[in-house]
This record gives sequence, C-alpha cells and structure tokens, in this order.
Amino acid sequence: MRRLIGLLLVTVLLATGACSSSAKTGPVSIAVTIANGKVTPSGATYEVSVGSKVTITVTSDAADTVHVHGYEIEKEVVAGTPTVITFTADKTGSYEVETHVVEATIATLHVR
Repeated sequence: MRRLIGLLLVTVLLATGACSSSAKTGPVSIAVTIANGKVTPSGATYEVSVGSKVTITVTSDAADTVHVHGYEIEKEVVAGTPTVITFTADKTGSYEVETHVVEATIATLHVR
C-alpha cells in the first residue's frame, strides 16, 4: 500500500511540474490586425515567463489606441502603419491588452 501511495504521489508531482513549465521562455511576439472593427486573431492568451521581452505589433485600418493593462503602456495607432510596443514582462499576473476605440481585447498575457 505504501508503494502504491508513493507511486501516486510521484505521478502527481511529475504532472504538476509539467504543467508549471507551460510559459514561453524567451521573447514573445504578438501580431494582430484590426480591420472593420474586428481584431485578428481575437483575444488570444499567451503564457509568458517573467523577465521575457514582449513585442506587440498592431496594424489597423483606423486610428486607435492600444493599452497594456498593469504595465500602463498606451500607444497611438495610426491607420495603415504598424505600431510596435515592446516591454519586459517583469510583473507576474494576468494582463489584458486592449484597444480603446474598437474596445476589443487584443490578447491576455499570463506572466509567470
């Protein structure tokens, strides 16, 4: 019985360790397009390792503002011109990246 419990405990610990390493290490690049009020891809979730460089590129057919919550980064988007936001994900937690005019979620960052 002890052997069975020990084996079960090892299995659970291995499974838990495998789940915790799902964050992407290294730089994370996110590219979205906004056309006719729709974001493509829309609202994707990204697992990011703390300390990673994040680059978000937004191309829109209309002027807008992109806001990275939690990091309090805002950048104006000029129609037809790619807007690039680069920062280091140095705060753990979940953060939405959204537009202010279209009022859409571009992405959610889970920084771990």
